[in-house]
Amino acid sequence: MLKGVTKRIIEINSPSSEYFERAVLYLKTDRPYPKRRAAIELAEEYLKTVEPEEPAPRLKKIPPATAVLALGLAVSLAALAVVLILFTKI
Repeated sequence: MLKGVTKRIIEINSPSSEYFERAVLYLKTDRPYPKRRAAIELAEEYLKTVEPEEPAPRLKKIPPATAVLALGLAVSLAALAVVLILFTKI
């Protein structure tokens, strides 16, 4: 559908960008064109809102065999400690 409304548009083409190919900005008709520095600051502010946060580091899963061995070692050390405590008090 085509309307007979004039829009002020800024189109930014950046084929060399790793992330963006093109950005289209529709300017409000009742406002003057933004100054260059103000436009850059607004664009940077917007990019901060859409920038994905770095994911939290994922914990590595411990293989089941390693978990069983670690648990066995812990139980063995606890039993050894109990035996040593009992025999040193005799």
